[in-house]
Amino acid sequence: MSLPNNLKATLTGTIQNRRGMAMIWLLFASFLLLFLINFGVKTNLGYTQMMWLVLSACVTILSILILVKIGLPEKNQVIISFVFGLLMFLAYQGVSFTAFKTFLVTFFCSLASFRIFEKYNDYSLNFLRSTTLRSAVGSVIIGLVFGLVLGVINLFLAQETLVLQFSLSAILAALSPAIYEEIALRAFIYAFCLYLLKGTITSKAEGFTCYWMMIVPHAMIHTPDQFVQYDFVSGLISIILLSLLFGLPFALLQKKRDITSAMIAHGVVVLIRFIFLGLPY
Repeated sequence: MSLPNNLKATLTGTIQNRRGMAMIWLLFASFLLLFLINFGVKTNLGYTQMMWLVLSACVTILSILILVKIGLPEKNQVIISFVFGLLMFLAYQGVSFTAFKTFLVTFFCSLASFRIFEKYNDYSLNFLRSTTLRSAVGSVIIGLVFGLVLGVINLFLAQETLVLQFSLSAILAALSPAIYEEIALRAFIYAFCLYLLKGTITSKAEGFTCYWMMIVPHAMIHTPDQFVQYDFVSGLISIILLSLLFGLPFALLQKKRDITSAMIAHGVVVLIRFIFLGLPY
């Protein structure tokens, strides 16, 4: 006696999603292991910068594997991805290893994200919620409001002397977190989770997992020096605060509105920091 086709499809989908969930958490466990190993490896980069490099390498490798397996997105999305990458040279204000590295990471992750969202459209993230002028303006306004509020919170948490230093360099430098981090370290990670889940998110556990992956790895790579300079509790608190105060709002913007609003919000937060606390380089 054979099962009805619709029941077969349901069972197959359930098995595939369980495998996908297992793979996602295995990837996170692997990243956590790399995070811990990092504390035992001394380099000239420092612990935090090394973890940025590790996560960037991971998402780049995964994005290339995706592109090899399912191909490139449409031509206009290839162009958009290339423009995102080129903007990294503006962000770092010249040709350098960091600019070239960030160009490659952003370009490949953007391509892979677009391709996955083409393949699995039902649960995809929108670059823009709608192409109408009203919707685009709405995304800009939402991004600015979130960015201003979170930017003020960020300054308060810094507890440093504020000195206004507005410059073009600050604006250009803010392009990197706005584009590279929101595309490569958040949108692509969600896209890869969606790929492993075969394009469906049918349970609260799967939804939670996707949010976790969009938020926590990105928060973790900001904190290794905090663990080293202070203690475990301080580092853990930093991860929690970064996840809840910044990662979660940016992830919600991507999921509930669009990637553009999250990019603008993140860019404004960092721009405010650069203007009042100075550039990181």
